[in-house]
Amino acid sequence: MSDWLIGATGTVLILFSAFCFAAAVWRQMLEVQPPRPDTPRIPRAVLIAVNGFLLVVSLAALVGIWLP
Repeated sequence: MSDWLIGATGTVLILFSAFCFAAAVWRQMLEVQPPRPDTPRIPRAVLIAVNGFLLVVSLAALVGIWLP
């Protein structure tokens, strides 16, 4: 496999993970009524902090893929 194909595949996966982290925060900020779960909701501050950190890690991985 060529290097550009490996990089492109990694990029798509990383961008999708970053989208998922952002969507989780967005859903929390809109306060969409969730189905009646058996467990309590995660506090908003914890959700934003963890997903923000994961978003930074995803972007760092993206930089690591494309920069030598």
